[in-house]
Amino acid sequence: MACYTGAVLHPPPELAPLADEAPAWAAYGPVGPLPPPVVSDPRLPLVSVVTPSYNQGRFIAATVESVLGQGYPNLEYWVIDGGSGDETLEVLARYAGDPRLHVVSGPDRGQADAINRGWARCRGAVLAWLNSDDTYLPGAVAGQVAALRADPSAGAVYADALYTDAAGRPLQRLHARPFSPLALLRLEIPAQPTVFLRRGLVAALGPLDIGRRYSMDSDYWARAARRAPFRQAAALVATYRLHPESKTVGQAPGFYAEWLAIAHAFFADPGLPPDWRAGRGGVLADIYAAMANLEAAGGRPAQAVRFLAYAIAAGGPRPRMLKLPLALADRLLPLGLAARATALWGRLRRGW
Repeated sequence: MACYTGAVLHPPPELAPLADEAPAWAAYGPVGPLPPPVVSDPRLPLVSVVTPSYNQGRFIAATVESVLGQGYPNLEYWVIDGGSGDETLEVLARYAGDPRLHVVSGPDRGQADAINRGWARCRGAVLAWLNSDDTYLPGAVAGQVAALRADPSAGAVYADALYTDAAGRPLQRLHARPFSPLALLRLEIPAQPTVFLRRGLVAALGPLDIGRRYSMDSDYWARAARRAPFRQAAALVATYRLHPESKTVGQAPGFYAEWLAIAHAFFADPGLPPDWRAGRGGVLADIYAAMANLEAAGGRPAQAVRFLAYAIAAGGPRPRMLKLPLALADRLLPLGLAARATALWGRLRRGW
C-alpha cells in the first residue's frame, strides 16, 4: 500500500497550477496563464479553496463572504460555476474587485468535474472545496492550516461542522470522531466542508471520480486513506446547510449504491492491511443499517426492514440498528428520538 509523507507547508516556489505540475491531473491541463495568487505572508502556505456552483444564487453570497472574510493572508479562491441561469453570476460580480477570487462559468459534467476544474488551477500547498450552500466559520482556514503543520504525517485534516437550516439557523453540531479508515467507510467521518488536504496528496491521487454523483467526497477520502492518515482537529470549522434542494436532504436514496460501491472497492484492494480487511462485514452492515434508518425516517418501513435484514446478514447486530425503531417512532410522534440517540452515541464514542 502506498504511503504519503507530509512535506513542509509553504507556497511552491514556482506557483504552478496542479494540472500543469502533476501527471495525474494532466487531463485537466494546461490551465495557464493565470492571475497571480495573493501571498501576503511568505511564512505561511498558500491555501486554495474551490466552490462548485450551479443555481445556488440565494446561498452563494454567504459562501463567498465566509471564504474572503477569513483574514488568512495567503488565499486563492476559485468559484467554478456550471452556467447558472439564476442570479449567481450577478451575485459573484459584486466581488470582482477582490484579487483572491476567480470565477469560471460554463457547462461542466457535474459537481465532481467542477471541483476538478477548480483544483486543476490551484497553486496552493493546501487545497479544499466548499460547496455553494455551505460556509466557513471565522478562523477556519488558519486553524486547519495549523493542524496540518502540527502533524507532518497527516495527509488531510477535518473537524466539527454545524448543521443549519435553509435560513442558516443552527440545528445540530456534527462532532468529529477519531480517524480510522473504517469509520470513514461507515460514514461517521469526516464532515466534507471541514476537510483540508495537502497538495502532494491531491497531486498523487488525481481528480475526483466524475462518475460519483452523490458521494464523490466519500470516494475521495477512501482513496486518500490508503495513502495517508487524516488528523482530527478540535474545532468548529464550517456550516453544512440542509435544505430541500440539497442532495443530502432531497436525494438520500441516490447515495446508497455509491456507498456500497465505495466500500466494495476499498476492500478489494489486495494491499489492504489485514486488520482493515477484517472490518469488511461490520462496515457493510453499518452502511445497510444507515440505509434502513433513512428509509424509516422517510416513512418506508418495508424498505427499512429489508435493508435491516441485509445488515444483519452482512455483519450481525450493530449499534446503529438501534436507531431504526426510534426513526419509525418519530414518524408517528416527531420527538427527535433518532437524532437524540445519535447525539448520545456520539458523546459515548468521544468519551464524554
